[in-house]
Amino acid sequence: MSVASTLIGTLRTLADLAEIRGAVGEAADLRRAAQAIDALAPAAAAGLMQRARRDRLKNEPGVNPTLHSRLRELARGGGGGKVTLGSKQGALPALFAQLLTLRVLETEEAARLVRELGILTLWELQVALQDGRVRQLGGDGLDRRLRQAAPTLEADRRPLPLGRARDLLDVLAVDIVASSPGSELVTPAGAARRFESLVFGLAIVGRANDPPSVIDAICEMRGVDEVRHRSGRRAMLSVQQAEIDVRVAAPDEFGTFLFHATGSPAHLHAIHRRSGQARQAAREEDLYANAGLPFIAPELRQDSGEVEAAAAGTLPALISRAHILGDLHMHTNYSDGADTLDAMVAACCRLEYEYIAITDHSERASASRTLRRGDVSRQRDEIDAIRGRYPGITILHGVEADIMPDGSLDFPDRILESLDIVLASLHDSARQDAKTLTLRCIRAIRHPLVTIVTHPANRLVGRREGYPLDFDAIYAAAAETETALEVDGAPSHLDLDGEHARAAIAAGATLTIDSDCHRARWLERQMQLGIGTARRGWVEPRHVLNARPLQDVRAFIAAKRARR
Repeated sequence: MSVASTLIGTLRTLADLAEIRGAVGEAADLRRAAQAIDALAPAAAAGLMQRARRDRLKNEPGVNPTLHSRLRELARGGGGGKVTLGSKQGALPALFAQLLTLRVLETEEAARLVRELGILTLWELQVALQDGRVRQLGGDGLDRRLRQAAPTLEADRRPLPLGRARDLLDVLAVDIVASSPGSELVTPAGAARRFESLVFGLAIVGRANDPPSVIDAICEMRGVDEVRHRSGRRAMLSVQQAEIDVRVAAPDEFGTFLFHATGSPAHLHAIHRRSGQARQAAREEDLYANAGLPFIAPELRQDSGEVEAAAAGTLPALISRAHILGDLHMHTNYSDGADTLDAMVAACCRLEYEYIAITDHSERASASRTLRRGDVSRQRDEIDAIRGRYPGITILHGVEADIMPDGSLDFPDRILESLDIVLASLHDSARQDAKTLTLRCIRAIRHPLVTIVTHPANRLVGRREGYPLDFDAIYAAAAETETALEVDGAPSHLDLDGEHARAAIAAGATLTIDSDCHRARWLERQMQLGIGTARRGWVEPRHVLNARPLQDVRAFIAAKRARR
């Protein structure tokens, strides 16, 4: 193969890569250059390469500074451009960097997926495969290759825990508004907006009258490590080693952008079956109305019966932050919390809670510090003193007691009955099997002094699935004994998760939604994570103990204790 032929092929490949990155002007220049060189006689092409190697193309017709630099680089590299190709491929959106590395696609096919179908992420590819657009674009061969590659693409994804994902997206959203005065309604989308505990694919959607100018400002923000794609309404950014898909819509199309960016793919497909491809709309509500449906909350968009419920008018009236009157699970520096009792109470006052429970870890917990039996009366005295300084909030004195391997609690009843509220938790599996763990948990549920069983599965998001309990038996026991089960907002737990929360309320169990917070500044953040997790479980205010007034909470505690 001649040097000219190699150069032409490299220019066309670079044009494809530029198009994947959204650099449409650069791609056009590269293709024109390839076409011009292809039209030259061999001697003329060799002369062009010699001039490029010697940096003498400044006055060459049709060669702009960018193309000049690229030709010089290719000529000095021998015409093949291997180094340039590798570096440009590394700057691509992660999906295409992977597909090209695996040699599933040619660069021309990849560019067409971006140009004609707007695909930049794995879930967009999944939607396009599901609805047949990939087959329409490239035939059965392309469709088959991408379907065969899908398991590898899925397996290689590295999800972020919801807490980390929301932190990244919330901070970026604030930065976008601050750096782009024309932006508004900037909100997380994708799985993070649906409050999935593990987030595959980070996304943000904003609204602006001039989307291209906002995209330009976003790409220049401090903290953006790399821009992997950039077009008039979209940018794929690398921020803190995470790829974030940022879209900016004009006001009349914001609802459509947000709807598609939120997903899930199965939900989108279900809505499209009812209404066809979504039209441009200012609000998501308009898109659902076009499908003959009321608005469906993001947390429900899992294709788990929400479309049918919407059509039947039986969607749940979901719990929201406005319904939460108190937080019944938090820790101070009496155990492994970072802040003092006073600091936690003051923060809860700022959050306008009517009541809270101070529930430090009991002495057998595996926490770094625990509340010893001898410290209970000292903590009670401090709470009594603080109550006088914060008359606007009721402070319940409680404990998070450990459930021992035999199902007993690590504090004796004489201490537990002196407390306003008792939480019980499985923190140590003791290497027990599922049946034994279940019986152990049920024994604690049946304890008359236990009001709430916290994070029942004791899962660690992204690290441990949680204990293999017989959850149906646990839900039945909780409903029978009127013991509450917790949806825990700590980002490491998010337990009960949405699916389990939905099953628990179906069994008649009462839930709490708590922060399980160890720092005052995280109280609100973790409560919001708990609420989002509960909403995924179709939870309504009527199902939640701490959405009720204090007198109802006290009555709930008293009724359980009266079983003794």
